[in-house]
Amino acid sequence: MSAFEASNQHRLHHLVWECNLRLAPLIDEAFADTELTLALAGTLDDIGTTPGATVADIARRGPKTQQAVSQAVARLETHGWVERRLGPGRGVGLYLTPAGELAREDGVAREQRIEVRVQELLGNEVYEALLEVLERSRSRLLASTAPAPPPAKVS
Repeated sequence: MSAFEASNQHRLHHLVWECNLRLAPLIDEAFADTELTLALAGTLDDIGTTPGATVADIARRGPKTQQAVSQAVARLETHGWVERRLGPGRGVGLYLTPAGELAREDGVAREQRIEVRVQELLGNEVYEALLEVLERSRSRLLASTAPAPPPAKVS
């Protein structure tokens, strides 16, 4: 082990990165026989949950940039899974096609199989503890990065 590896092996960002790297083969295997990817499945699920949402709406709700969401939506359109429709004063909304509904169901099922496999690998106790810590961490990090309230008016 190099000095760099030794100094970073216990740092949070490194551990999160490494765990993500170790999960990648499970994700790749789960999506190997489809045009779907985990990211596309997530975007399909988001659109299916909030029909009529715009690209900007989806980007605001998640950790993806508007450009990344636009690219994902373009790929989903290419497969015939998503269509754009004019909305009432909100711009162009996104909707799943019937084929998109099926692809969404398939993506959710694949994600659930990944989740079960990770739980098997980690064991229930570690899996549940990790979920709890990550959920609390996400909440605290979101709170710390929330936009500051506007300054109070001085009269």
